[in-house]
Amino acid sequence: MQRRSSNTVEVKLFRLNYEEVMERLKEYANKAVIEEGAKAVILVGSLARGDYTAFSDADVIIVSDNVASRPIDRITRFLDPTLPIDLQPRVYTAKEFIEMARRKAKTVVEALTHGVLLAGSQDIIEEAKKALNSHHRKSRSTH
Repeated sequence: MQRRSSNTVEVKLFRLNYEEVMERLKEYANKAVIEEGAKAVILVGSLARGDYTAFSDADVIIVSDNVASRPIDRITRFLDPTLPIDLQPRVYTAKEFIEMARRKAKTVVEALTHGVLLAGSQDIIEEAKKALNSHHRKSRSTH
């Protein structure tokens, strides 16, 4: 007599509700701009590129001149545990952001190529693109 196994395998599928996450991130970004004086909040990483998984976090670049001088002291101000996704804020002043573009820093290059402006002004992005491109022109003319 053949016995049926009582063991069952349960497969759990994890899914990220992208639309809800994006809506909540835009609310978060608008709050950062309005209440905290940020110039721009830019989504980068897998959510911006579209290759996210159910376990992705939200990487955001916040450009604000109204921040502490020490970078580590800036982050806590922009954390939000109420979001449906883990948030990884990186906070820079406008001057730092532009200088990073000049130096072709990976974070800023990614923001300029794949980033999604969640709130704030496009101006800082355009200024950073000019800084990045002027660096490219100088590099090419010296070779």
